[in-house]
Amino acid sequence: MKLIATSQGQGSAGIMTYRIEGVKVADDGTVFVAKLDGRDDWTVSATFRPGENIEFNVHTHLLNDGPHELSVSAPGQGLWGNGGASAEFSVANDSALARQVAKLLADSNAPALFPGSCDSAFYPYDADDATAWFDRPDAHAHIARLLAEGEIDATEAAALRDFVNNGFMVLEGLIDDALVAHVNREIDHAVETDYRGYQYGTSQRIEHMHMSYPEMRKLWLDRRHLRFADLIFNGRARPCQTLTYVFGSQQEAHQDTIHLTPFPAGYMCGIWIALQDVQEDSGELVVYPGSHREPRVYLRDAGCTKVKSDWSEFGAKVVPIWRDMTSRYEPFVYRPTKGTVLIWHENLLHAGSVRRDMSRPRRSVVIHTFADGAIGYYDSTGMAASAVELQELSLSMNACTVRPCRHHEKKDAFTSQ
Repeated sequence: MKLIATSQGQGSAGIMTYRIEGVKVADDGTVFVAKLDGRDDWTVSATFRPGENIEFNVHTHLLNDGPHELSVSAPGQGLWGNGGASAEFSVANDSALARQVAKLLADSNAPALFPGSCDSAFYPYDADDATAWFDRPDAHAHIARLLAEGEIDATEAAALRDFVNNGFMVLEGLIDDALVAHVNREIDHAVETDYRGYQYGTSQRIEHMHMSYPEMRKLWLDRRHLRFADLIFNGRARPCQTLTYVFGSQQEAHQDTIHLTPFPAGYMCGIWIALQDVQEDSGELVVYPGSHREPRVYLRDAGCTKVKSDWSEFGAKVVPIWRDMTSRYEPFVYRPTKGTVLIWHENLLHAGSVRRDMSRPRRSVVIHTFADGAIGYYDSTGMAASAVELQELSLSMNACTVRPCRHHEKKDAFTSQ
């Protein structure tokens, strides 16, 4: 038996997940015992059944910085393979948000170690000091202070006000034509090679192109959009994924909260980058200004179980809640020019409109990012989230040849090496 880290070290987003491999679970279930740092008070047992992933998770915010060890055993069980395994890992929580999260978890008696799925029930979302600055009544005072102290300029202040008021900001011409062209050539290659099973002409998205294509990865870490995410989070933004669209998604209105779930609330945002001039009837992005103030929907509130592969229960219990919310807002149909970036609040309702002209592409990429120091997980599936490693993030920041980018300046005033 051995432990395999599915998210670990600087690539984890506050939760490290270890999967047990090399054993065969008995038909009637097998009890596994996990212990953290050899401590009896950090010990949990769980029964797993055939076909389940045998996983244990660690809330790293509750651990001191430095080395730690997780051990797992199945005492008294007839297993194929060895009866125990251990893994060492290291923790470094060096941000103000991480220290705040650690206190919130400790005060609420959140578990340092837990089996199975991640869930919103672990986290004190209602705690007074768990509210992000932009969701507080004094949000505009925060922006005014940053502007007065020279931390932001007038254009950035206006974008932040839009984010507070409407739940999104629009940054025209933020990404240069050359980088967009490079990324589009990589998309052409992905389409030609059926990358990750993509079928041309469908509304299917291409997942995680940044893992295979260098120009997409450069865009993923581009300081021009991450600068604004940093300002939203009042800290470092850590991108976690890319979703690339050749055609419109036609996805029904939804909140990202339930799929890319941060704790504290608010510490995830979506970054939507136009890779072409978006045309009418192409299945444009639609956002619902002000809808970010609606209650956040979590699976436990909807009485829905974690999704394994069948989304029918989710569709029956969660989607109607979003439909009801959407009916209270006027939609904004988004038709940006190439290189324009829209950044939305994690709780903003948004959708992909109907593709009335199936021949018209709508090339775009969505980058979801968590704040460094926040916990990231997927409430819909129970998985822990991962994000760019801090070392790579630091290298990308050091590659900037000028001060933090001002998107209203000349496009050639910033280059990524």
